[in-house]
Amino acid sequence: MNSTKAYTRINSWIGLAPTVLFLTSYVPLFVLIIIRQTHSNFDYLSWGGINSDSFVCMIKHFGMSIICFVMTIFGLIGTWLVFKNLNKRVENGYTFKIEEISSMNDEPLIYIATYIIPLLAVDYNSPIDCLSIICIFLIIYILYIHSKLILVNPILSLKYSIYTVRYKDGNIPRQGILISYDNDILEYDKVKIYNVGHQLFYGYKKRNI
Repeated sequence: MNSTKAYTRINSWIGLAPTVLFLTSYVPLFVLIIIRQTHSNFDYLSWGGINSDSFVCMIKHFGMSIICFVMTIFGLIGTWLVFKNLNKRVENGYTFKIEEISSMNDEPLIYIATYIIPLLAVDYNSPIDCLSIICIFLIIYILYIHSKLILVNPILSLKYSIYTVRYKDGNIPRQGILISYDNDILEYDKVKIYNVGHQLFYGYKKRNI
């Protein structure tokens, strides 16, 4: 096997994959926004018929919740499809022996504290505040999809583990971030990895049979 090919053959995330992963990382915030806005505007939560006044009232008092709900559904379904596709593609990856490994499973907690909790203090009934938050989201999104934060995701961490790994590609040492459903990968274990971006991998531990 020409192992160098495993490094040079970079498979970037396809289509909307980075977007749905970004949206999924904010699902906890989206759910809390929906709960807060629905609770604070509960008196307006009644059927007023199909007319312009009802539409304006809905957008005014529940607009942010509607946006968050749509993004939550889109993000969760999209992420499920992404990993369903990766589970098929990983068999086209390459097998390496791990030289060094360290867990990044605490990173989602830092992500929540840094990017999610501060946004809870915003008044989501204020159009100006909502517009400001949307602008902040766009900036974070641009930074997110171009960084290794793309695999640091509180929702993904419920099922997957994240590692920084070092391995040898032939005689050349390489490193990267691996996301795997295995939570017991150790040094000198063999892993099957599929490259999804620059120094970003999806894979699993090879079991001895």
